[in-house]
Amino acid sequence: MLVAVPAGLYGYSWLDREVLSTLPQDLSAYREWRPPTSCEVYGADGQLLDSFAVERRYWVDIDDLPDHVWQAFVAAEDSRFFEHPGVDLFGIARAAVANFRSGKKVQGGSTISQQLAKNLIVGGERSYERKLREAVLARRLDRELGKRNTLQLYLNYVFLGSGNYGVEAAARDYFGVSAAELDPGQAATIAGLVPAPSRYSPRRDAELARWRRAYVIRRMVEEGYLTAAAAVDYMDAPVLRPSEAGVAQGAGDETAYITEVRREVRRVVGPDVAFSAGLSVHTPYDAKVQAVAMAAVHDAVQAHLVRQGPRALGDVLAPDETADWEVAAEGLSRDADGAVVPPKEGDCFQALIPKDRDFERLRAGGMTFSLARADRDAIVSVPSLDRPISLRSAAKPRQLVRVCRAAAGVALERKPWAQAVAVVVEHATGRVIALVPGATPMNLEGFDRATQAKRQPGSSFKPYVYATALARGHSQLDLVLDGPLALTGSNGEAWSPQNYGGSFAGLLPMRRAIAQSLNTVSVRLALEAGPAEVARMARAMGVRTPLRQDLTIALGSSEVTPLDQAMGYTTIARLGVPVQPVYIDRVFDVNDRLVGVAGQPVVLHGKTAGELPGAPGAPVLGPGEAYELVDMLREVVRAGTARRAYVEGLERGGKTGTTNDYVDAWFVGFTATHTIAVWVGTDGVTTLGFGETGGRAALPAWVRIADALPKVPGQRLPMPEQTVMVKQDGVWVALARGHASALGAGAAPKAAPLPRLADSALPPG
Repeated sequence: MLVAVPAGLYGYSWLDREVLSTLPQDLSAYREWRPPTSCEVYGADGQLLDSFAVERRYWVDIDDLPDHVWQAFVAAEDSRFFEHPGVDLFGIARAAVANFRSGKKVQGGSTISQQLAKNLIVGGERSYERKLREAVLARRLDRELGKRNTLQLYLNYVFLGSGNYGVEAAARDYFGVSAAELDPGQAATIAGLVPAPSRYSPRRDAELARWRRAYVIRRMVEEGYLTAAAAVDYMDAPVLRPSEAGVAQGAGDETAYITEVRREVRRVVGPDVAFSAGLSVHTPYDAKVQAVAMAAVHDAVQAHLVRQGPRALGDVLAPDETADWEVAAEGLSRDADGAVVPPKEGDCFQALIPKDRDFERLRAGGMTFSLARADRDAIVSVPSLDRPISLRSAAKPRQLVRVCRAAAGVALERKPWAQAVAVVVEHATGRVIALVPGATPMNLEGFDRATQAKRQPGSSFKPYVYATALARGHSQLDLVLDGPLALTGSNGEAWSPQNYGGSFAGLLPMRRAIAQSLNTVSVRLALEAGPAEVARMARAMGVRTPLRQDLTIALGSSEVTPLDQAMGYTTIARLGVPVQPVYIDRVFDVNDRLVGVAGQPVVLHGKTAGELPGAPGAPVLGPGEAYELVDMLREVVRAGTARRAYVEGLERGGKTGTTNDYVDAWFVGFTATHTIAVWVGTDGVTTLGFGETGGRAALPAWVRIADALPKVPGQRLPMPEQTVMVKQDGVWVALARGHASALGAGAAPKAAPLPRLADSALPPG
């Protein structure tokens, strides 16, 4: 007896020191605690676009689940859950007997409360001390949370394989439905995953998953949760939905948009919150407009392919290289023994044009192919030439050519080699409703041409030059000179800007100069204001890409992104008031409470996490001057380089852009409600081909998108009170009141001063 007392005291001391003292005493925080949950992104139509998280999990309230969902877990994992205080001594004893009889572990004694304590607090260390901590905490959790909240937390926390945490994520992934829609058989399949999610996964072993489901269903029958007759209906059902599409992860047309939303969420609330707080993010993404924009971009590059021909011709081989090339047979398949397999219809590969250029005897992999007769005189694009040429004229002996196996012989591979981008913005709000990053799909979180590709804008940059001139007191009726201009750069090299076509128009109003896209006028206006002032105006209007501050900026030599152009022209349509691009309308927290709207801070747990774009910026151009610029861009559409976009009674304005050697083609413009930017080019600095101007390559896609947008005939951008209309040459022209008073009633327009050419303002050469 005297020995037992010290031993008992020692045992308690060890328990207190090694177990009890290491455990948290207050578990009340877990009453409202939520595990990390996925961020969900929705389009304007309410459809789920994306979901991302470190652990794929979606919170679901137990009251929103049918009883058979939680019953499946209780039956499979802890049938006495509602009877024990968190630790089931009877269950432990029963499991011990079963394991002893079988000679291996066939049952576990851990309750749902113990599993939760282990995963939530204790961890997976294998030791008696860990099991004791788990048992103590299980009792405390059970007492603190109660049965309902304990079960609810467990259902949302438990790992269920394939990256799914919680019953809602598992239901969506394995069966394509919400957990609220699971039938008893599906619930049993998911509950059966708990002991070994990988082993029992229906994706890994469907038969083993069926066996495990049958076990859970039998347990549900034994516990009175399911009748034996009803159980039969679920024994032979599929253990996995037929389609394995999974939750949308940006694999379709919305990839670029989802990428920008993800980046925006992380920027506003931080990566930790973005991946774990269970936010619901609602966007202005318009799936219908996106589909039209995608089709327009696709058709733009296809039309370019028809005009310029495919880039089918490759390298010219030396005579001693041809044998090795044939043996390599690149692009052709081989069988198990390494022998080259004849290509199937539709397979594309390189073939060798023989030295006598006989198109009946193209060679590849030891085989001979005949090129379709129609393709022998088809046009192809050759990078070293400035215009298309026929294959027969361009092909050289021993040159490689891309072909595809046809029903008879082979045909030229007609693969588009240009790219195109479209951005659509609701200019009243800055909401980006569609974003097309190219004619081919991009990878999620990859390079987005629409927002990241820096391209020379050509003449589509000129509205910023004219905005600077209007802000300095010019009006669109001021006369400007289009004539030869000889400049000398700081390196001593001469620079003489030329117009497309090579002629000059002399004195003419500014509105006609921009409509005809006259280069020397733009350079003179930039020279008058200074390149730095033009760059400042462009940045204030929405161009975020750094700009070079030399005179070539007047002709669009400094790179911008398509999004830059969309937001800059949006400022024009907003009458001089800029706005940042809006990808997020509203944000809700895990409890479905509104915590942020566009243009305001996102407030989480009483603290400001960050601010969503959408608030208007400070005006950069007076409303009168801005409306003059709107009117000038209308003239571009009515009677200038973008006449193809003109429709009587519809508000449309914009500017074409074409860079040197036809490398980039643009049209950026506005309707009464939206701004659209379209770019066509390549991912390098390769010419698109002779004549591929903005009006030819980009404008048709712009028109197609604009035609699909909501419109009301006669609807116009609101004319501000600072504007008056005057009639000039039979056309009503908008002028800012200050410009109109300077003009005087019936007076002739004044000529813009011709600036002195100061060396400091000249381009570097």
